[in-house]
Amino acid sequence: MARPPRPVDPDSGHDLLLAAARTFARDGYQAASLNEILQTAGWAKSSLYHYFDSKKGLHDHVVTVLRARLGDAITLPELATLTAGDFWPAMARLLDDLGRAAADHPETRQLGLMYHRDESAETDSALLALRTDVADWLNQAVRRGLALGLVRQDIPADLAVELTGAVLNVLDRWAVDRALHSPGGSDAARLSLTLIKDLIGAPDSNG
Repeated sequence: MARPPRPVDPDSGHDLLLAAARTFARDGYQAASLNEILQTAGWAKSSLYHYFDSKKGLHDHVVTVLRARLGDAITLPELATLTAGDFWPAMARLLDDLGRAAADHPETRQLGLMYHRDESAETDSALLALRTDVADWLNQAVRRGLALGLVRQDIPADLAVELTGAVLNVLDRWAVDRALHSPGGSDAARLSLTLIKDLIGAPDSNG
């Protein structure tokens, strides 16, 4: 059983975090060279194993820290309390907040690149947990929209969820591949939401 990582010194840990994030994002978990990460960060291997027991431990640390930097800058809407009048505006604010958080923390682009790779570190990795949490929240959000009469009912709910996830994944991957904070510049939320509503929005909810 892997031991929990020890807290990393903020000063030297920042160099390690950036070096690891860039290497994992570029090469993927399996191909990433631990020696290259350590050389770039100016760390000795013995120092690394003082904090992490494996490359997977370092990978999970990178995902967890960068996820927290994004998460601390946004507030997820309370889906159960949303009404028909504030559902779509709440989704727009969330997308706007994510764009601003990415602009404030440009290092989180590496998390986006890692997120959109086909592979995962392990079946119990922090990256897989992030993907699962995103998918679960989107599923709940679309179904809340359906309950409010804002999502079209002539297609299965599961398909509406899948279409929403596909649009957001394509937009986000497009943006992170081009080192943009979000697609569409300052109007990213409106663009993303328009595309989603065009696909799954009920006809009388797209005004």
